[in-house]
Amino acid sequence: MSTFSGINTARRGLSAAQLGMDVTGQNVANANTDGYSRQRVEQSASVLSQSGPNALKNTPGDGVVVTSISRVSDALATATARQDSAAAMEQAAASNVWGTIESAIGDTGATGLSQALQDLGSAWNTLANNNGTTGQDGNRQLVLTRSQAVVSTIGSMNGQLEAQYDQLGLQAQAQATQANTAAANIAKLNTSIRETLSTGASANELMDQRDQYLNQLSDLTGSRVVNRDNGTVDVFVGNATIVTGDYSYTMTLSVPDPSNPGQTIGNPRIGDQVVASINGQDAAPVAGSLKGTLDGANKTLADQKSKLDDFAATLADKVNTATGTSFFAAAGGGTVDSGNITLAATSVQDSTNATGDGSTDRAFAKEVVKQFGAVKQNWLTNVTNLASSAQSASNRADLASQVSLKSASVRDSVSGVNLDEEMTNLVAYQHAYSAAAKVLTTMDEALDTLMNMVR
Repeated sequence: MSTFSGINTARRGLSAAQLGMDVTGQNVANANTDGYSRQRVEQSASVLSQSGPNALKNTPGDGVVVTSISRVSDALATATARQDSAAAMEQAAASNVWGTIESAIGDTGATGLSQALQDLGSAWNTLANNNGTTGQDGNRQLVLTRSQAVVSTIGSMNGQLEAQYDQLGLQAQAQATQANTAAANIAKLNTSIRETLSTGASANELMDQRDQYLNQLSDLTGSRVVNRDNGTVDVFVGNATIVTGDYSYTMTLSVPDPSNPGQTIGNPRIGDQVVASINGQDAAPVAGSLKGTLDGANKTLADQKSKLDDFAATLADKVNTATGTSFFAAAGGGTVDSGNITLAATSVQDSTNATGDGSTDRAFAKEVVKQFGAVKQNWLTNVTNLASSAQSASNRADLASQVSLKSASVRDSVSGVNLDEEMTNLVAYQHAYSAAAKVLTTMDEALDTLMNMVR
């Protein structure tokens, strides 16, 4: 070893300190960059040979060696933050669905179904309690008018639910497209990262970009990530693979026809199930906004539609039974539901002038009044349960959001840039650089002295 091997040691120290300042500068520059993970210079002491014929005794080491520029992150904190964010997105989507349903059939204000039922009940009561003929024509017409108002209100509610189902279908398609775009970008970055790492270069920024897309895909589908030794990742949605190495696969949404296996329904309605698949394999999201949207269309809306259908059928059954006529009927025949209920009666007449099918007298009106309390209570129960469910969904969304924020804070406390810490590192690297430069200067002066003595 050269007597002045310290020059090489100082040179390595200068290089390491310079790289440390460069990395610190990169961290500071990206302090506000979304998704950036702070980087750190990993270094170790250079070890000289300590055995064999080339062993060097009584010598210091050979300076410092930069082993890598690492990307600071915590795998558990990242996975937890990703999982909690997906849960928050799912609950937010579910809350939006419940909020829209409540707006459609929540029955607030003077134009809701509760008010229409109240008005109809009052009209039947007036008809039942008027023993004379004066005003009865108006009372009978009022019953018909208000019955039609109830039918129209129920039909409007059904239409709004159907429109919401269509809107959720479009929303789900848009989310599936976003998921496919994110998957394609992950596969491209997998290729770039693998190729970069194979050359020994740093792929930290590329990994940050990939993490952004992984976060997006998780927020949509609750996807699961598996890291590979070559720096790439595989991604799964449910049990289906959407990304493997350099390749991504397309998620599709469809509405299978239960009566025709292998076929899909071209014009689906509430109750038809929208399913996600990748290469023909079930890819039901386990969390995320797409799961919330699909559950809203497949479950929440279907349940509320069923309750509205049951109410329409109950209303028709009780009034028809009380009047002994088909006062309400299903348009086109069949079972009455919220989508086909219609006012079949064209007239209401009292007992002094009862004629033909579809007529009723005051006795029938009194029977209707007896049944109407249960009808109104049935609807009130539906409205109360709906309001409670919507409020619960909102509370779950708020709670999930808070949990997600805390998880993200834990992740960012590890991988995020702390400017105070970076300034401390910058000063430390500056001092290290100055000290190494001083060592180099001193060695140079000593070498100069020796060379002058040899002359």
